Amino acid sequence: MKKVILTLASAFSMFQAAHAAQSKPFTKEAFDSAIIGKGAFVVAFHSDSCGSCKIQKPNLESALIEDPLVQVEGLMANFEASAEFRKHLEKPVRGPSTILVFKNGKEISRILGETSKEKIRDLISSSIVNN
Repeated sequence: MKKVILTLASAFSMFQAAHAAQSKPFTKEAFDSAIIGKGAFVVAFHSDSCGSCKIQKPNLESALIEDPLVQVEGLMANFEASAEFRKHLEKPVRGPSTILVFKNGKEISRILGETSKEKIRDLISSSIVNN
């Protein structure tokens, strides 16, 4: 019985981690909801033709399921498809492989071209703590 309970607990933990690892696709509605929520969240701009984006995206998603970032929501935005939205940001996003970090409804930092999961996690975490 104890083995069954441990197996179920392990399976549930893996389900939670897999579910949390899935970032939401970027939409204006998802962005507006995240801003209203006043919590910390990130918007990652990627492009299918961007080599560093192909490395950055899974590493960002993996970082978002680890402490201390488990409560940070991730939105994945296609760089080309988000052109209209990008025009309305306070500072323009000039290329893919850009991660914007938001807290309390405001952009607090940007991460450009970083692909290391550990560095992404640490940069997001320190931005949130220091702002």
